[in-house]
Amino acid sequence: MDKTSEFFIKFFEISTGVIVAFITYWVSEPKSSITGLFSIMIGLISTLVVANLIESYRQSRDIKKTNLHLASLLKRISESQQATSHLVNIFRYSVPIIPREQAPEIWIEFLWGIEDSFSATSYINPDEGWDQVYTQLGLEIQRTKIRVNKASIRRVFIVDNKEEITKLQNVMGKQKEAGIMVKYIFKREIETNSMLNTLAGKLETLDFALVDSTFISLLFVDKNRKIKHGQVIFSKNQFELYKRFYDYLFEEAEEIEF
Repeated sequence: MDKTSEFFIKFFEISTGVIVAFITYWVSEPKSSITGLFSIMIGLISTLVVANLIESYRQSRDIKKTNLHLASLLKRISESQQATSHLVNIFRYSVPIIPREQAPEIWIEFLWGIEDSFSATSYINPDEGWDQVYTQLGLEIQRTKIRVNKASIRRVFIVDNKEEITKLQNVMGKQKEAGIMVKYIFKREIETNSMLNTLAGKLETLDFALVDSTFISLLFVDKNRKIKHGQVIFSKNQFELYKRFYDYLFEEAEEIEF
């Protein structure tokens, strides 16, 4: 509500009290200081009553707006989940290679389809993608999934050096604020950790996401860590392999200090 509207509401509340006090004094007999004090008290009570009534109306209106917004949001989630389910069914019976230009759109659809968990890594170049409009939309979807679905969302940023951590610090901060469990790890630590290195050698790419317990979304990058294309895998054995690697990776990774 703007300041002008707020001023008129307060003016109305006070004017009501003054008018009621005047009427009370005018109709009261005999006129005395006690009558005056009583009129003032009635006026003040009237002001409080009117203020409470107005505030109750405003709260009721705000609650109604919130409920309508929530209903709209839940409907959007439901519709998006249906679209994602349809997309997943198509992928399940084909060899789903996702072109670079379609990767953001498919990523958004996968985020809308999250039901209980989403565990992802990120090894793309820090200058690749995180400052785009669709990444902000993706962040808001994940925030919604965490609040509405109580989904568990984790992300590990794999970096080559400290400079990349500096570049990604703002991104990590926004994701953490949204409720995402965010960590980072240097790639050299994966290479020098026997368990991680052994498991990583069995993976097709270090940039992937485990969507619920349903499928793996892979992202392939070139030598400059720019996105080449994506792929979706429906394989229980592959899912367990990537999940084993991810759980150990998340345990070894560190939280960034802000």
